Amino acid sequence: MKEWLKKQPDWVIRALKTAAQAFGGVLVPEIVVILKGGWPESWSALWAVLSPVVSAALAAAICAAWNIILERLKEGKAQ
Repeated sequence: MKEWLKKQPDWVIRALKTAAQAFGGVLVPEIVVILKGGWPESWSALWAVLSPVVSAALAAAICAAWNIILERLKEGKAQ
């Protein structure tokens, strides 16, 4: 894993860190909801539990796009 990370561009590592942070931020409240009320039995209740995970993935995608744009701009200025 360490070797794989060393080979990745900086924007990939930053996007992974953002995903991990966002996921961790929503994981604890979701665990509390599941422990208090049990596993959701309907699709709407399941979506309520999984929607923060989708939000974490969206945050990582936005972070990746932003960092790719910044990297491209830096490359353009360096030339």
